[in-house]
Amino acid sequence: MSNTPQKPAGTTRVISEELGEKLVVGEITPAEFLGLSQEMLYEIATRGHDMLKTGKFQDALEIFKGLVAASPYDSVFHCNLASTYAHLEKYAEAKAEYSRALELNIGNVDALVGRSELLLREGNVTAAVQDIHTALKLDPEAKRENTKRARATLTMLQKAGKAK
Repeated sequence: MSNTPQKPAGTTRVISEELGEKLVVGEITPAEFLGLSQEMLYEIATRGHDMLKTGKFQDALEIFKGLVAASPYDSVFHCNLASTYAHLEKYAEAKAEYSRALELNIGNVDALVGRSELLLREGNVTAAVQDIHTALKLDPEAKRENTKRARATLTMLQKAGKAK
């Protein structure tokens, strides 16, 4: 009898050579390779949001890092990761992730607003206001909470004479 632990029956998955090749050349994402649907990924993201809300930032970070790794072309996951970095005061990482989210989807209002706040933190008012204006054009009725916050920020900047 061997001391090597045995895998439970039925847990071995046969992976086709074709799928492996598609993953390696970038034709499919790791999530697709593993058979994870968008619905499953967004359920996981919901758990990450819950962790953010309850202050479990490190746990949220691990979830969103995993989601970005599994689905690297999803703008929303990059935006969520950016938000988590911002909560952890890792501002350079947050700004990079917001920018990546916007490379993938220039219409990601949450990424525009998040990045604008980081730009303001750096003192780059011109770029921040540009992101805010873009966000307000995309959500002119401010249906999103982030857009409402951006509108309030713009109003404060205008009153201070720092924005048009």
